[in-house]
Amino acid sequence: MKRAGFQIKSLLLLTIVLLIAFQGQAQHRLVLLHPTVRNIENMEWMVDNKIIDIPDVEMVGVYYAREAYDYAASEKYLAEHPLKNYHLRKIGGELKPEDIYGENNCTTAFRKLFEESDAIIFFGGPDIPAAIYGEEQNLLTIVTDPYRHYFETSLFFHLIGGSRNADFKPFLADRPDFIIRAFCLGLQTMNVAAGGTLIQDIPLEIYHLNTLEKVSIQPVENQHRSYTTPLFPLEDLWGGNFHPIRISKTGYLSKIAGLSGATTPKVLSYHHQAVGKMGANLKVIASSIDGKVIEGLQHVKFKNVVGVQFHPEPSVLYNSEIQLTTVAGSPFSPNELLSKSNSLSFHKLFWRDFSEKVKQNKNIDKN
Repeated sequence: MKRAGFQIKSLLLLTIVLLIAFQGQAQHRLVLLHPTVRNIENMEWMVDNKIIDIPDVEMVGVYYAREAYDYAASEKYLAEHPLKNYHLRKIGGELKPEDIYGENNCTTAFRKLFEESDAIIFFGGPDIPAAIYGEEQNLLTIVTDPYRHYFETSLFFHLIGGSRNADFKPFLADRPDFIIRAFCLGLQTMNVAAGGTLIQDIPLEIYHLNTLEKVSIQPVENQHRSYTTPLFPLEDLWGGNFHPIRISKTGYLSKIAGLSGATTPKVLSYHHQAVGKMGANLKVIASSIDGKVIEGLQHVKFKNVVGVQFHPEPSVLYNSEIQLTTVAGSPFSPNELLSKSNSLSFHKLFWRDFSEKVKQNKNIDKN
């Protein structure tokens, strides 16, 4: 009897220890590409202020060792602002353009990221080299970090597959409900990974305009970044542009738009390129008001893979205390602008839905 009592006490003690250890671990893990200081700050602010409402979330900022971007600033920021739920991970391995659409030296690391996470987010950035989607490069395409694009395009391809290597089995074939969100460059990377191409300059190729002055007097819904700002040598000007988009009647964004009451919500754009030929298994879920620019894509097979051409992630959209400067020199509040145009609820519901889907995702191996 004494031995049985001792075993029961030991079992209870072990259970308590395991419960304590379990409570100290992250319940959900997000992989975030391109972990700049700004992206770190934006994600932390949204988590702290419950825009992203995922208890015990861990965020892993991932980047490729050969990127031109210097992440020393991110390391310094995290050293000076210790965040228990945010970590950086550098991935090495030789990666060439011809290796992007198939198994390569990063495949094992890609698989590990996928298996150890609930969701992956691809953020904005500079232009993709046209060669990796099979086209010659326009003079207006400015490539500043080619290795970042090799890395992120290959990762996206490993996740969803594409027509450039139709025999490749994508990771999501094993977990079709896995969650991916892609913003701005991220949407373009999603399309290229799936086998699509890009429009290399919206004003020139879509609207046949070749000067800042001509573009800046177009209707606001046809301007996908600020074309007035470069004409004024002033500091701290707002480089993005707010314009309405049209949500498709079916697809991921239609339910969110319906709940928010905004079928043409205003969004923040900061890009000059766009989806050209669509990649395999993708469908349009949002477009510009005139229908000439694709503003959102969703994967047909993997329905939790969603990309948008706009930026729903800057904290300035949700923080009513922040004001920015216009060309006229007057301050304005992006939060107030979205509120008055009935668009703020659309953005908040976007993140609420994301949060709920992550919390429901239980098929993870975080060992």
